[in-house]
Amino acid sequence: MKKAIIITSAIDVNNNHPLTYSPVRSHFGNEERFRQTVATLASWDQASDSETTLFLLDISENYAVYRSLLSYQKNLVYVSVKELIPEIFETVTTHANKSYCEQLLIYSFLIKFRKDLEPYDYFFKFSGRYLIDSHFSIEFFDHVDHGGLFFKSPLKFEWNENWPYAMVDRRQLQGDNKLYQYCSVLYGWSRSYHDQMIDIYRVISEFCSNPSSISYDVETLLYYFTRQFESDIVEMPWIVYGWDGSNGNFLRY
Repeated sequence: MKKAIIITSAIDVNNNHPLTYSPVRSHFGNEERFRQTVATLASWDQASDSETTLFLLDISENYAVYRSLLSYQKNLVYVSVKELIPEIFETVTTHANKSYCEQLLIYSFLIKFRKDLEPYDYFFKFSGRYLIDSHFSIEFFDHVDHGGLFFKSPLKFEWNENWPYAMVDRRQLQGDNKLYQYCSVLYGWSRSYHDQMIDIYRVISEFCSNPSSISYDVETLLYYFTRQFESDIVEMPWIVYGWDGSNGNFLRY
């Protein structure tokens, strides 16, 4: 079974363009972000097999430097957005809604590289600079055709009436007072759900591009827009590690 690991990456970051939730796009400098990206690739190298390809979707200005430095990674396809998807480069490096930037990036890649991705049976989205460990087993996807969507168990937060999240309010259906979110660092889908995921990326990117929806985040929207496929969602025991880009805090969950 062929697996594609789609890693969203921003090694070079321009802090002159703040985010909706942070006055800076990154707490870390470019050198540290590169070191963390190397660690990301190393963790996936340990988890991969001969049928796994890493696609690094990097929005860096100095892409030629990083492509050269990372050329040692045998199963890596370095995708420079500035070089290969230039029509979205300015947007994904400057827009205030990080979720919009990420969803537009992945959607554009899946469309432009549709033919290249046809041989793959499974797809996993992973956030650059984060890490995985032995909780993730690639072998799980080798011996049985597991169709569906794969997410970590949803995060749950007590609802805050000040949140501008009226559209995603499912409390009556859920029978509780919670907001549910899916981790956006790591999730996956089978070939049978590839077209549906492309459509979800399109919908979320279009939704988040609207100024009236700028406060929404991908974690909330991933959960909301996958409810129609709930019966085919498999919750996985994955653990992710990393440092929050905006404040530098270490995370493990």
